[in-house]
Amino acid sequence: MVSHHTDIAKTAPITVIGIGEDGYDGLSPVARAALARASVIFGGKRHLALLPGDIGGDKRAWISPFEDNLALIAAMRDRGPVVLASGDPMFFGVGNTLIDHFGSGSISVIPHPSSISLLCARLGRALADCDVITLHGRPLAGLAARLRPRGQIIALSQDGETVRHVAALLKDRGYGDSPITVCERLGGAAEKITSHTATQWGGDKSAIDPLNILMIDLVAGPKAQIWGQTGGLPDDAFIHDGMITKSHVRAISLASLSPWKGAVLWDLGAGCGSVAIEWMRAGGDAFAIERDASRCAMMRQNADHLGVPGLHILQGDIADKLPDLPTPDAIFVGGGITTPDLMRACWDRLPPHGRLVANAVTLQGDRELLSFQNEFGGTLSRLQVSHIVPRGGFDGWHSLAPVTHYLGLKS
Repeated sequence: MVSHHTDIAKTAPITVIGIGEDGYDGLSPVARAALARASVIFGGKRHLALLPGDIGGDKRAWISPFEDNLALIAAMRDRGPVVLASGDPMFFGVGNTLIDHFGSGSISVIPHPSSISLLCARLGRALADCDVITLHGRPLAGLAARLRPRGQIIALSQDGETVRHVAALLKDRGYGDSPITVCERLGGAAEKITSHTATQWGGDKSAIDPLNILMIDLVAGPKAQIWGQTGGLPDDAFIHDGMITKSHVRAISLASLSPWKGAVLWDLGAGCGSVAIEWMRAGGDAFAIERDASRCAMMRQNADHLGVPGLHILQGDIADKLPDLPTPDAIFVGGGITTPDLMRACWDRLPPHGRLVANAVTLQGDRELLSFQNEFGGTLSRLQVSHIVPRGGFDGWHSLAPVTHYLGLKS
């Protein structure tokens, strides 16, 4: 493995070295050799301070904003710059940023055990059984999508107050009995591990080092709302004004859309955002277009509450917004079905294997879908849902408005 890395380093002008709380002493011989011959070294002030005095490279501390450092590194390419990073640079680290900017062929990475691996080693956890998220520079609301009984979440903290913000969210969602273990400065002389329940953390005012990572063991209390990852959340999980794809129809629509991790959805005429939000809870990315400002506000609240704060919400007319959207993997037309040429425009933007799903509840919408299906193929289905309601002293069935459901798979 060492010889393979050395071969890469000969062709890669930027070397990224992971370093932990154990500092220079914890580095491999390969990493030490790279530092010894470096003429310029970039890194955070904390990382640069870990280097011994006999490392003679020109040391450049990061400036803010971080993106401005990329031009500085590029200007030093001919000097074979070395970049210091925390732990494993490819796990929520600067290595990913550098590769995105310079390309993988320009970067050589020498990893160090990440704080995530150290946590699992200290606490005896199987990393494969844990959800790993970062709350560093990310909305806390993203944690909500991971809540479930017996879940194990490893979370990278923003600072010393992160655990208390997490504890407050868990208590609010009915998970107050969940133990949260805070691991500070793992791998160094100042390492410290403390565990309390979410409720107890609310009363603990002790100072926590900003360099910490959390282990959250979810315990669902009697008031916790248990929501799965598959489509069809109850309608009352969303704030809405009646303009919502109902739960049973939404489950079928999401099955037709077939979400997968990283896939891009357009949700057109999104209403309260129920389809886009459930798509994102399944791992995808979504762009939701809605003309009504009040519904866009509801959509934002729903996205934050259900753990997908990254939902892209675009207020305005569908026709005006479509040209600026990225290529979709799937498109859902929940509103505006009779907009002239909308279905054809959506079909034209889909790549091979893309899916177009549309629902209609009016005769005019039915006519549009039938005409489109005759020209482009696909399937049409009639969805009918009934609920039991009281009828005098008895019970009877109440039928909701039938929905015409279209699915087209582009070859």
